[in-house]
Amino acid sequence: MTERREYSPAVLVHSESCADVANLRASGAALIPMVTPAIARAYRNARMHSCYHFTLQARGVVEAMQYPPHAFEESTVVYEDATMPLCRVCMGTHGALDRLILPPGVR
Repeated sequence: MTERREYSPAVLVHSESCADVANLRASGAALIPMVTPAIARAYRNARMHSCYHFTLQARGVVEAMQYPPHAFEESTVVYEDATMPLCRVCMGTHGALDRLILPPGVR
């Protein structure tokens, strides 16, 4: 049986030649160049920018995304090792504490 785990919010993967990558580097954003098989293993829930495709490019550049604050919105994406379906907004599982909903006034 596969052990269940939480998924962090999805990263965005670009091609190395993407104009957005040049702009992000100029702004000081942290980007991680990686080979495609390593991206697939490390970031199973990654989103692909329009410039990149896992089966067409040998390398990509990983951008950590900052999603706006949002409530969990269940998507139709379900991984067998995820604790629950992924969030439609960020493609993460939000973690156990984020899913804990307490009544008003309770700490």
